[in-house]
Amino acid sequence: MLRKKVGETIARYSMVSAGETILVAVSGGVDSVTLLEVLHGLAPELGVQLVIAHLDHGLRGDESSSDARFVLDVGQRKRIRVVAERADVRAHAAERRQTLEEAGREVRRAFLETTAREVGATRIALGHTQDDRAETILFHLIRGSGPSGLVGIRPVNPPYVRPLIETTRAEVTAFARDSGLAWREDQTNADLRFSRNRIRHELLPALERMNPRLAEALARAADLLAEEAAALDVLLDRPWQQVLKEEAVGRVRLDRRAVARLPEAVQGPLLRRAVARARGDLQGIEKKHVDALRELVASPLAHAELALPGLAARAQGDELLVAPPQESAASLPPLPVGLGTTEAGEFGLSLELALEEWDGSTSFQQGEVRSSEIADADRIAFPLHLRSRRPGDRFRPLGMAEEKKLSDLLLDEHVPFYRRDRVPLLCDREKIVWVVGVRLSDAVRVCKSTRRVLLMRAEEAP
Repeated sequence: MLRKKVGETIARYSMVSAGETILVAVSGGVDSVTLLEVLHGLAPELGVQLVIAHLDHGLRGDESSSDARFVLDVGQRKRIRVVAERADVRAHAAERRQTLEEAGREVRRAFLETTAREVGATRIALGHTQDDRAETILFHLIRGSGPSGLVGIRPVNPPYVRPLIETTRAEVTAFARDSGLAWREDQTNADLRFSRNRIRHELLPALERMNPRLAEALARAADLLAEEAAALDVLLDRPWQQVLKEEAVGRVRLDRRAVARLPEAVQGPLLRRAVARARGDLQGIEKKHVDALRELVASPLAHAELALPGLAARAQGDELLVAPPQESAASLPPLPVGLGTTEAGEFGLSLELALEEWDGSTSFQQGEVRSSEIADADRIAFPLHLRSRRPGDRFRPLGMAEEKKLSDLLLDEHVPFYRRDRVPLLCDREKIVWVVGVRLSDAVRVCKSTRRVLLMRAEEAP
């Protein structure tokens, strides 16, 4: 019965074609073991070849190693090739400042797509069920996701296909038991510290008391949203062509002024499309990010930059570039700065520095104009350089006794979200001397003992 239902799902969504090689992701859990069993039975009828992929995340010690051995045994019994690897997800998460869930998804996806290319697989089959889709919809709803997030897990998202997506977890477990299948239990699936587990074990059961067929109802709602999202995508084509200046792999360049002239109701979906085209998906993109992009488009500044999850958006005159972070000013190497005028176009400014003997008077007063400052030259560890902010930066603003996080300072000073990663920092060998245009460091303040001063003036580049 289940095999027939899954076969109908595969045909309904044209998931596979005869002659293809399908990479089946098998963790060892009941869903993936059942997926493999059903696809193995359907393979002659579908005319496809199967390869098993298993990734040991290295999070559960001997238990995860046992999972790998179990999957290898399953493949050997079915005479299906198994590609198994081990990854240090914990180290990956620490390096990229991610949660274990985020790091696990990223590492797993990279492994599956790399393996698919190596074995010549054109499709990657995942064991997500209708219950997984319901959990994902609720997870995104709780986080305030947009329409694309509320669609939940799609049946087909090339190269990924989900043959069990119209099957409930109860049906899968019943099939596995009736077929005498063995599977592995991941104890972390019961850990209520993870949001998805709380949804699975607490929220879903409570809602199912109101509607026992909740997963099915949510799937219907998601299908309707998917239809509307597809219609919106078609309607966006005309304004998209009006504002698009360049679209290449990993980057999109738009006519900033043309975007600003569009109605707000069109701007949001269009900017989401730009992010999706540049990144490949909208994972982690929330309403606040789209609102910040709108602000960036409307900003009076000729040069401004915004950091997005996995991307950077940069306003340059009449253009808006959405591209990977390595193309952003935030990743530029420090720029050496000497006396005289330095044109720092990558930072969007021109910086003028001069040394003078100090007698208590000058043509401008310290702190009166934020684009001009005076510092005690003998408290500066020359040479100087310009850079953008880095994680962990701390700074003691003029007049304050203690340091504070630079991110907190920028927030307190009402620096717009889209400008914070582009605020230039004038630094010496030891510290931040001047958050340009924002605040001077108290460590270089002019005092009674000052004999020489560094005059600093910044102007926005044309």
